[in-house]
Amino acid sequence: MQVFRVYHHKIKGYQAVPMGFSVSAFITSFLWAASNSLWGKAFLLFFGLGLMAGGVAAGVIFKFPMLSLSALAGFAVLPLWAGMQGQQWICDKLTSQGYSLAKRITADNANNAIAAAKRDEGRDRPTAATQKDSSSRPVATFGKDFRDIRDNAAANSNQPPPQEFNAQPWKRR
Repeated sequence: MQVFRVYHHKIKGYQAVPMGFSVSAFITSFLWAASNSLWGKAFLLFFGLGLMAGGVAAGVIFKFPMLSLSALAGFAVLPLWAGMQGQQWICDKLTSQGYSLAKRITADNANNAIAAAKRDEGRDRPTAATQKDSSSRPVATFGKDFRDIRDNAAANSNQPPPQEFNAQPWKRR
């Protein structure tokens, strides 16, 4: 099971982004960034890897082992940076395109995560019949519903709502 962030756009629909280390971004770095339309990151990775490869070659040609070793270390760190930050880059891209975080869900794959987010969205909206019934008589509650605690959907759960859960105070809006 993997944790997914499910984003929703009123026109474009749902997108699920897995959280954690991205092996494909680590292995293919700038190609992965370009295929996900992250053009700035793809350029930085391509330019950085080219610069590091040039540093390794220059260190070997001019017999500067420290230059070769430091460029080789940089050559190893850039894909690691892409693997660690790749999924967050996709989340930032979706947010800039007008998507909003709908839910964080643990699921087997992205399709199951999107289906669970749609189910929960439908469950959260009361129908006209239930609004009529709930206004006429109070509903008894006997504690927290465990589904609400697991999905962070209940108003009285101890988990923050998704907007605050994904808050990034250091970013300007």
